[in-house]
This record gives sequence, structure tokens and C-alpha cells, in this order.
Amino acid sequence: MTTIDKPVPSGRSTHRLTGMNRHSVSVDGHRVNVFEAGDGPRTIMLVPGIPDSSAVYRGQVTGLLDAGYRVIAPDLLGQGDSDMPAGAEHYTVARDQERLWAVADALGARTFHLVGHDRGAYSTWAMAAKRPDRVESLVALSTGHPGARQQSGYEQRQLSWYMLRLQFPDAEQWLRGESEGEGGPWSTFRWLVGHHPESDAWIADLERPGAVRAMLDYYRANAHPVEATASPVPRVSVPVLGVWPTGDAYSSLEQMARSGEWVDGPWRFETMDGAGHFPQLDRPEALTRLIVSHTEAYGRNP
Repeated sequence: MTTIDKPVPSGRSTHRLTGMNRHSVSVDGHRVNVFEAGDGPRTIMLVPGIPDSSAVYRGQVTGLLDAGYRVIAPDLLGQGDSDMPAGAEHYTVARDQERLWAVADALGARTFHLVGHDRGAYSTWAMAAKRPDRVESLVALSTGHPGARQQSGYEQRQLSWYMLRLQFPDAEQWLRGESEGEGGPWSTFRWLVGHHPESDAWIADLERPGAVRAMLDYYRANAHPVEATASPVPRVSVPVLGVWPTGDAYSSLEQMARSGEWVDGPWRFETMDGAGHFPQLDRPEALTRLIVSHTEAYGRNP
């Protein structure tokens, strides 16, 4: 079910996309917030990661609209203005995919391009692999094909250390800087994200009741240290552009560069200097140019 959303009530996300239509898509009783704009013949869906909402793509929307795209930007469950139900079972990669397909169906997007980052990249890799009849192309930011990440070397295991730390019962207190008793509020989180300029906005969102729990539930649902919870992702036949920022502190070069081994369609790999894990924010114009050049090369629509 899709409805035009009402004004944002008090206590919801403090930073969001502006100048776009807002919709609510109800999936299994949970509300997924979606921003949408443009009436071009080509559709592109922008899927965020952690700790972001759709607002992370604000530097790409105008350029994509100018290039003639209809832009769809959902907030994943537990983020932005979407619902934040309790329970790790709601935050599996498989459930994320179900909601993204529901968003596409509700907004009438039969075929579309996908851009996925971090958490969003895991789902978009799988969507592109499983439904090449609907996904025209994929742009994967920072996070390579799950098969490549699993088989990448020791460097990636080192960079993923925080996923294990976030399984601990005191993870919320640790992120807030309360476990050490020094450094000030949210000092650990600020350090973990490299004191990124977006930190204040992310923290403001995480201060909302249930927001940190929802973020941790995603890791607990998909990165359990003992139990394998995510299904293997098949090979991908649609065109893929992999973008790896050279300053990424969480994803190695190898796991993205080797993703081409899992792509049977056209594969393009680009490194991006001057950007960390969040290229949408660090180099917005350069990233928009890469997205447009890739999607225009492989779009099915005129």
C-alpha cells in the first residue's frame, strides 16, 4: 500500500531529502518511507547504508534529475523516517530486499537502475543477481559482491572488526561513549566514523528512541560471529560499476576489485581519491558523474 505521507511528526529523522514527494509503503505492517521525484523515462533507486538514511544521497538527486531520471530514495527499516520495530528478525538482508521490491512495485517502477551503499549494497547485489529482468544496472559503493568479501584476505577481516564488537550486549553504551567513562557523549561513535562532518546529524537521528537498537539489530541479524545468517548471493549478469573510495576505513580494495569475478555482465571498477566510506558526501559531484555515465551506457529506456 502506498500513500502520500503527512508532514514529519516530532521525533522523526532530523535530516532528510527535501523538495521531493514523500510516500509510505506498508510491508508486513511496517511503514517504509520513500522520497521520489522526476518524471523522466528512466528510473534509479538509491539505497543507503549505515548509519545513513536516504539523506546521504542529497548531493546526487539534483544531478540525476537534470540527467532525466526519476529518482526513488527509500529509508531502510530502522533508519530515517521508516519504522523501527524491535527484533533482529526484521533486519535481515532478505527482508530488506522484500521491502525494496515492494517500494519499486508500489511506485510503478517495473525496471530501474540500482545504487547501493554499505547495508544497501548487500541487498542491491542480491536484487541484481536474482532479477536481471527488472534491474537494468547496479552501482555498488564501497561494498563488493558478498562472495568477493567472503573470500577476500585478512585485511577485510581486520577492517570488519567493529561488526563483532557490535554484537556485545553493551554495544549501545560503547557507541555512546559510556563504557569508558570519558571522552564525552558519543565519543566512540564519532571516532568510529572518523569524526566525519555528518556526525552531528547521524547522532541526532540515533538519539531517537529505538534507533541505536535498530542499527545494532541489523548487525546481529546478518553478521553473527558463529551462525551464518545470510544466503549466498548468485552471480550477476547485469552491468555493474564498483566504486571504491581510497580512504575507506571499512572495506578493502581487494573485496571490490575482485567483485568482477562474480559478474558475468559488463564490469567496471573505479577508485575514488579524496573520499572515505561515504563518497556520496565526500565527493558528491564526482560520484554523480560516475553514476550517470554508467546508467546511460546500459539503460534499456531511451
